Amino acid sequence: MLAIVSITAPIFLLIAIGYAAVRSRLLPYEAIPGLGRFVLYFALPSLIVNTLSSMDIEEVIEPGFILAYALGSLLMIGLGLLLTLKILKNEPVLASLKAMGMTVSNTPYFGFAVLLQVLDNVAGQALAMAMLVETLLIIPLSMTLLEFHASRSIGMSLGRVLIKLPQRILRNPLVISITSGIVISSLDISLPQAVSTTLEMLGRSSAAIALFVIGASLVGSPLKGTLSGITPVLIGKLLIHPLLVGLIIWLLPPFNPELQLAAVLLAAMPMMSIYPIFGTQYGYRNFTASTLMLTTITAFITISLILLFIQ
Repeated sequence: MLAIVSITAPIFLLIAIGYAAVRSRLLPYEAIPGLGRFVLYFALPSLIVNTLSSMDIEEVIEPGFILAYALGSLLMIGLGLLLTLKILKNEPVLASLKAMGMTVSNTPYFGFAVLLQVLDNVAGQALAMAMLVETLLIIPLSMTLLEFHASRSIGMSLGRVLIKLPQRILRNPLVISITSGIVISSLDISLPQAVSTTLEMLGRSSAAIALFVIGASLVGSPLKGTLSGITPVLIGKLLIHPLLVGLIIWLLPPFNPELQLAAVLLAAMPMMSIYPIFGTQYGYRNFTASTLMLTTITAFITISLILLFIQ
């Protein structure tokens, strides 16, 4: 339990510092979108390029892990959209944001730290495969849904949406960084030391600034009145997503038991720390920041219970 506390405490401290900075007016509230764009356009793309370009993809691939994590995540997106659109009757952009929140885990910052504590032998391999699934499939699919529904919401015709959608997706900094990292790795290109160091420095900043932005965004956005909207996302991310991944593992031929556990644990992590940054782009900053905050707090309990059950 102390190990879990040591992992989660810095996360909550950074969120609290961001909240205190804006609450005390040391940082103006208007600066938050700029910090969010720094993470989205510079820090996180640098992390992705640096991670993917340094991977020997052929050596880390375990087909069972890839299939379980990918299929479980795709099922979660589908169920999330079904719930939010058909049952909760959310408008399409918000429904897409909720489905994204239920599916995309905080893999590099929260998940990897947990794996190092309990499955250090396979932590790096599991991180690499999970990031491949998320960056090549789940995040692009989530962004495609968001762009499609956002374009439709402003009255754009279906034909025009379908024509412009690939252009808008391909211009996204995350898609560009994913493609660049895969190409560099596939061609076995060695980046100059100065470039590699710059990417590493920018990548390291992404976690701290993203968490700072989360806390800053919570100023003036109380949870009261939004719990009914947050709860389905919280349950989907912390409970249903890992259950779906576990179900796919059970149906597949056996593979390394430690990697099986790693896949379930990564699916049980709270959503990615830049979730509110996506929310800001589509007019739902407060909702996404509050959802991430409450889900991250609750994850302390759910992950602890999973680890205690495993032990």
